[in-house]
Amino acid sequence: MAKKQIKEQIIKRAPIVAIMGHIDHGKSTLLDYIRKTNTVDKEAGGITQHVASYEAEYKGKKITFIDTPGHEAFAAARARGANIADIAILVVSADDGVSAQTIGALKFIKDSKIPFIVAINKIDKANADIEKTKNSLLENAVYLEGMGGDISYNEISALKGTGVDELLETILLTADLEDLTTDLSKPGSGFILESKMDSKKGISSTLIIKDGTLKSGKYIVSGFASSPIRIMENFNGEKIKEATAPMPVEIVGFDILPESGNSFTVFENKKEALKFICELKSLQDEKERNESINQKMFIKNKKNVLPLVLKADVTGSLDAIKYELGKLDNDRTEFKIVLEGSGNINESSIKAIGGVPNATIIGFQVNVEKNAQFLADNLDIQIKTFDIIYDLVEFLEKRMAELTPKEKFEEISGEAKILKVFSWTNKGGVVGGEVTTGELKKNNILKIFRRNEFIGKATIKQLQSGKKDIESVLEENQFGMNVASKLEIVQGDIVKSIEIIEK
Repeated sequence: MAKKQIKEQIIKRAPIVAIMGHIDHGKSTLLDYIRKTNTVDKEAGGITQHVASYEAEYKGKKITFIDTPGHEAFAAARARGANIADIAILVVSADDGVSAQTIGALKFIKDSKIPFIVAINKIDKANADIEKTKNSLLENAVYLEGMGGDISYNEISALKGTGVDELLETILLTADLEDLTTDLSKPGSGFILESKMDSKKGISSTLIIKDGTLKSGKYIVSGFASSPIRIMENFNGEKIKEATAPMPVEIVGFDILPESGNSFTVFENKKEALKFICELKSLQDEKERNESINQKMFIKNKKNVLPLVLKADVTGSLDAIKYELGKLDNDRTEFKIVLEGSGNINESSIKAIGGVPNATIIGFQVNVEKNAQFLADNLDIQIKTFDIIYDLVEFLEKRMAELTPKEKFEEISGEAKILKVFSWTNKGGVVGGEVTTGELKKNNILKIFRRNEFIGKATIKQLQSGKKDIESVLEENQFGMNVASKLEIVQGDIVKSIEIIEK
């Protein structure tokens, strides 16, 4: 008997927002203010936050905030080509400006390729300098609106609440532009934020639902961990029977600790869930075996092989892709097509790759089925889909460049003549000279030539000019240098500085 077709229930969903920035720039204060003034279903006398995420409501619209943006879950999910958050808020203090942690958070945001908003905080402080803070952002390639860019920003005081409403408005506007949706008819899917073991409750996990609906009575799987959905709580610690994207929830009853950043999916019952886990373990074992075999084979075969699964809309597209691939092979790396065919990327596409290292699944004008994506995430197999063949070829060119074994070359960056030897020991000495071409840099390796014959190498430990330590010296300038060398350098020797370049 055929399964009943479930009608799609696609609706607009709330954004998932991560607050990021330096530890002392007011992230926690901002989250506390929003939680106390805008938290959904807040109780009299204040709210006790139950999980590592919560929902807020502003002007009738919900926003899910995650208050663990530095958590390993974010990095783990991003490594799998996915993002937990839809939007990031970069908090920068008006009395301190951009710090090292700010730059780290900014790199994380840019690598994640999600939109972000800058919140210039602590504008109420006496030493706040908003213009200086804006300029420090500009110096770090954060181009704000009105300063040559299109990055939205708000000036706020998280302590007093000044400008926080305007920040929430900006979040909702950014979310509108992202056109975030969910299909409520689908089983819930998303990410594990964190997991913990409680001596009384057992193993529980905090989840963020990115799509679909979680319902009691179903079975949830993340990696090799599984749990019946019996005890499900919202961020207030209230027991619920159903949760939809992008709600944060806690589920109690996992058999083992799910890993932070892992995706999760939902099955109808325990039998289906355990069957999937068995298949996953089998593929994992096969992957480990193949990795071992491939490592041995690579020692024997100098040519690096990049395995591919190709799925396209029609066979004509496959022919065009294979023609372009033929142009990319070089003497050290080549593509090997493990499986090709038309239609969506499904579980068979993942299983065909067999856990082979460096394998990639490429789709052209096709979709990725949900179970296939989940399986690929757990096996760390990369799936990339394209609608334009030139983008596909460009991606594979970069992939080949990344995995082609690098060769090291020596490049001469400067040359100098030794004019005087001031002192020498059996480990090195101090000499003076003049740069004839190029540049000498501290820590450069030197090749020593005497009467046009190469006789040995040395390393520059220190450079001086006019009794001052310097990092480098340019052509037509004299210098003193302390060098490490077992071979004695004498007046009249020519030294050539070399740099090791990988190509």
